[in-house]
Amino acid sequence: MSSLSYHKDVQFLEECSPPLVERNAAEFRRLRDLLVQVGEPARRAETGTQWQSDGSHTYTGRLAEARQLVTHMAEGYDKAASALNAYAVALTTAKSHYGNGKRSERALAALIGTKGTAITRTAQEAEPMQQWEDMRATTGFLDGLAELTMDVDDIRDEANRLHDAAGGDFHLAKTVEQEARSTCVHALKQAYELLPEFKLKGGGSRPDLYAAMADIRREAAEARTSPLTHLPGSGPKREMSGPVGPDTLISPQLQDIRMRVAGLPDAADTYWMPNFTDGMRADWISQNKEILRAAAAHAGLPEDLVAGVAWQEVGGFQPGFADDLTGALREQAEAPWGLSPIAAKNLPDRLGGASDETSYGPIAIQLRRGAEVLGYDPQHLTEQQRGLVEQALQDPKQNAFIAGAYLAQIKAETSFADVPADQLTEAQKREIAARYNGGPYWDLGKAQGYGDRFVDDLGRVKEAMR
Repeated sequence: MSSLSYHKDVQFLEECSPPLVERNAAEFRRLRDLLVQVGEPARRAETGTQWQSDGSHTYTGRLAEARQLVTHMAEGYDKAASALNAYAVALTTAKSHYGNGKRSERALAALIGTKGTAITRTAQEAEPMQQWEDMRATTGFLDGLAELTMDVDDIRDEANRLHDAAGGDFHLAKTVEQEARSTCVHALKQAYELLPEFKLKGGGSRPDLYAAMADIRREAAEARTSPLTHLPGSGPKREMSGPVGPDTLISPQLQDIRMRVAGLPDAADTYWMPNFTDGMRADWISQNKEILRAAAAHAGLPEDLVAGVAWQEVGGFQPGFADDLTGALREQAEAPWGLSPIAAKNLPDRLGGASDETSYGPIAIQLRRGAEVLGYDPQHLTEQQRGLVEQALQDPKQNAFIAGAYLAQIKAETSFADVPADQLTEAQKREIAARYNGGPYWDLGKAQGYGDRFVDDLGRVKEAMR
C-alpha cells in the first residue's frame, strides 16, 4: 500500500469539527446522567411496599424491570460518549497532519508556477502533486502548459521533497482518521446493542410495566428544572435527522422556516441596490429588525450577533443580481459539455469558484451551506432542490433564518459552545463572525479583519436594532 495520499483523499477533513464531535459526546453524557437521575426513584421503590397486580407478578418486580431498562440505556449513552470523545482527539491529530500537508502543497504549487502556467481545464483542475508528477515525467496533459523544452531539473529536488512531504502528511491524516472512525463506529454499535428493546420478559402484564414506567416519567417531569435536562448554550431543542433524499423536494427545515416567516413583516432587499454606506446599512437593519430578532431567537443566539453579521454582508457594491451572474458563469464552466476552456475555480477575480460555493442573499451564504442548514445533502442535490435552496437564500426573510441557523452551527463547533447566548462575550461573537466569513481559514488575515469590523460596527448595529 502506498504511503502517499492526495489532497482529495482527505479534503473532507475541512468540514470535520472536533469541538462539534465533543459537543455530541457531551450530549450523550448528559443523557446518561439524566437517566441515572430519573432512575433513582425506581431503585428506592424496590425496597418499599409491594402489592399484587395479577396473581403472579408484583408491581415492584415490574418497577425493577423498568429500572433495568433505564440502567442499560445509561450504559449505552456512556459508551457512546466515550467513543465520540476518543474520535474527537484523533480527529484533531488528523487535521493537524492535513494542515501540514496543505502547507507543503501550497509551497509545491508556488514552485511549479515558476516553470509553467496551466492553460487546459484538465491541468487547471489537477492537484499540485499530480501536476508535478506529470511535469517530472515529461509526458502527459501538462506538457502543453508551457514550452515543451522547459527545464525542471533546477527545481526537481525541492519539488520532490515537497511532493513527498505533502503526500506523506495527507496519508497520515487519512490513516489516523480512518482507524479512529472504525474504532468509534464499532464502539457505537456496541453502545447501541446496550439499548433495550422495550419488550416484556416472562409474559407479564403489560399494564404493570406501563405503570412502573409512568412513575419514572413523572419523576423525569419533576426533574426538568435540573441542569442536566439540557446543555448550556445549546438553544432550543429541535428534531434532528439525516439529510433528505432526492425524492424529497421541500425538506422539513425549509417548511418550518417558510411557516415562521409567513407572519413576519415584509423585508427590505438588496437585490437591485446594495447598501454601500453606513447610513444605508443602518436603514436596512432597522427595516428588518423584527425579522433579524425572530431569526436570532429561533437560532438561540443574541440578536446583535445575527444583526452584526447582516451589517457586514449587506454592505458593499455587489447587488444580488451579480450573484446570479456569478452562479450562472460557474455552472457553465462546470458543465459536462465543456464549452468553457477555463475551469470554474480559475475564472477571473471573484468569479472563480465552484457553483455550489456561490453566495446568495442579502446575508451572503454559500449555496452548499444553505443546503446543509435546510437539511439537504449538498453532494447529491437535484436540480429542483438546488433551485429551492437558491430561492430560499434570495428571499430576505428566509435568508435571515438560514443565516441564524448557520451561525448557531458555527457556535456549536467552537470551544465556547456551552456558553449561553446571553453570556457570550464580544470576543466570542467576534470569533463566530470570523468563522462565518473564513470557514476553515477563519484565523487568517481576511477573516480576522472581518471579525475586527464586526466589533467596530456593533455599536451602530445595536442602535439600528432599537
